[in-house]
Amino acid sequence: MAAFKLLNLLTITSLAVLTTTFIAQPVTALSSGGNSHLNRIVTGGHEAIARKKRRGTNGHCKLRTSTSIAAAAQTSAATTAVTVGVSVGVGAPATTPIASPPATSVALVPTTSVAPAPMTSAAPSPSSVPAPVNSAGKGKVGVAWNSENDPSSLANVISDNTGYLYTWSPWTPTSDILGLQFAAMLWGPSQQSVWDQLVVPGYAYVALALNEPDEPSQLNMDPSSAAAYWKQEVNPRTGMGYDIWGPAVTSSDRGEQWMDNFLAACGGGCTFSHDALHYYDTDPQGLISYVEHWYQKYGRPIVITEFACQNFGGGAQADMDQIWNFYTTVIPWLMSQDYVEAFFPFGFLEDMGNVNPLNQLMKGGILTDLGKYVVYGPYN
Repeated sequence: MAAFKLLNLLTITSLAVLTTTFIAQPVTALSSGGNSHLNRIVTGGHEAIARKKRRGTNGHCKLRTSTSIAAAAQTSAATTAVTVGVSVGVGAPATTPIASPPATSVALVPTTSVAPAPMTSAAPSPSSVPAPVNSAGKGKVGVAWNSENDPSSLANVISDNTGYLYTWSPWTPTSDILGLQFAAMLWGPSQQSVWDQLVVPGYAYVALALNEPDEPSQLNMDPSSAAAYWKQEVNPRTGMGYDIWGPAVTSSDRGEQWMDNFLAACGGGCTFSHDALHYYDTDPQGLISYVEHWYQKYGRPIVITEFACQNFGGGAQADMDQIWNFYTTVIPWLMSQDYVEAFFPFGFLEDMGNVNPLNQLMKGGILTDLGKYVVYGPYN
């Protein structure tokens, strides 16, 4: 009997060992921070917002190394992961956490077969600048989008007047951007690894880089370092079929001085076809004068990648009538200027942060009355 019990005990022990041999082992996650959404941080009492006191001293989408992001990119045989340490805070407007990375890399369908030929950073005379081509075959209205928005609501901003989309990052908000021309952005070195992974031939046909490099609370990169960085990391995209938009500086005097020093440091060796501008003020004529001055001085076509009717100088904010006057003055003028390629109002966002919420163009995925005007017009 004792021998029989011993035999049973040995049998049970063997089965237990055999069973544990076949238990599935855990699979390592793609990233420690998740791979479908960028984490939001609390900055200065706002989620993904940093303080901005005036247009001349602060800027927009700020990145700091901290929060882990992952972008999974499809290869020919397997899926590899890229993890970049970054967190999103926003110097001026708002709550613009960068768009969520796609689960796989997406080859966007070009709207034209030929990308515009890029120009060098040496400023040509205005008469020698080629007429910009709206490569989306549509209008100049650009959509500045972020991960707070429901991707399905993107369809609500599509019209004959909308032509471009960007997300302050290399990522698209969805695999189907409904015919808009995606502009992949390299905000700064914090996004370098993801930029290298995603921004390859065929992913998009427009790229831009360096968000408010003149602003201490934003990218804060000196012109000489920016010129060297541009030559090494941005210039090569022209050989991949990309049309490059230049650094997006603030509308302060410091922004213009930064650009002068950047061009001098480039020595004609930084390739980009358009100047990218930001503008925040409540006077529509101020924006018009600023854009005119910039074009007269530098002579390159212009894209305005952020603007709103917003007072960052400490005075009263505009009321709804003043905001309507701002947009109904500025947008028809921008539409009529051949040298303005595209403009991106700051307002296609669910959270406007510290920008006057009356500028909001979309709520709950639905266009506001102001948003309907921006998207559909009429502009006369």
